[in-house]
Amino acid sequence: MRSRRIRSVLLGVSVFLATITIVGADELPPPGSKPFSAILKSVEGQELGVIASAEFNYGWWEIKVCAAAACQKLYLDPKSGEEKRREAVHAGDELPPANARLLSSIIQGLEERKLGVITDVEFDNGFWEVELYKDGRKITLDIDPGTGETRR
Repeated sequence: MRSRRIRSVLLGVSVFLATITIVGADELPPPGSKPFSAILKSVEGQELGVIASAEFNYGWWEIKVCAAAACQKLYLDPKSGEEKRREAVHAGDELPPANARLLSSIIQGLEERKLGVITDVEFDNGFWEVELYKDGRKITLDIDPGTGETRR
């Protein structure tokens, strides 16, 4: 009886850990993905507005672009960079200043430094907040939009 209970508990823990692994698989772009900076550069080239945020979510790059008072979210394939769909979303995000460096340029600089895999970028409180993962650890950086330098 006791061994059956132990097996049940172990089975439950195994199922729980497998679920965590499956969820974690969607948090990072898959091997063979285009550089994030290239994805951003393609969006910037469309001149749809200013990028307010970008995150890797459920297997897609979700990039929010705002022009005037209207915003839209683009869903892009991480391997091809191809846009899969687009939807209107609410405005209200803080946007980088007009003299800010292009986000693709800032991200390319971070990629060249090999700090980790970037999964999320959002403009907040006057800085780009960049989340990345390296060796299983989440790292958050605040980047000056004008210089591209990390805030201390």
